[in-house]
Amino acid sequence: MDRLRISRLFISHRHELADYVGRQLNDRDLAADFVQQTFIRFIEHGDSLPAESCRAFLYSTLRNLIIDHVRSVRRRQTVCMPAEELAHIAEDQPAADDIAAARERIRQIAALLDELPPVTRKIFVLNRVGGLKYCAVATQLNVSESTVQKHLSTALRHLLLRLPR
Repeated sequence: MDRLRISRLFISHRHELADYVGRQLNDRDLAADFVQQTFIRFIEHGDSLPAESCRAFLYSTLRNLIIDHVRSVRRRQTVCMPAEELAHIAEDQPAADDIAAARERIRQIAALLDELPPVTRKIFVLNRVGGLKYCAVATQLNVSESTVQKHLSTALRHLLLRLPR
């Protein structure tokens, strides 16, 4: 790294680079930061460039920093909406009557499951509520997979026939 070369380059170009950023972003403090970052990148990547390419490298680096900054600002911007428009946005939670209907449906299913023999009910709960596969239910209850399938079929038939539509 040639410190004298970098010092001369900084002294001769820092004001024009800061003015360039100032015109683009209308922010003198940000301009000073970007000029400093530009020279840091020059030290890291452009120090070996021929003298006639240095100014172009500085401007190209600075332009990229400005573009990145503008994109970042745009990503963080929020849009103000009038309250009237916000009222039309659907809520994330279900309506109270939907919740009540779902709870009633669960009570009906629970009551119908209570009508089943204990083994059939246990197989249904392990498979449909617990998410266990047939082989896991069979292993846990020490029965065959065929038995699990038959009991599950019985439970589902019972629910479908007795559950109000």
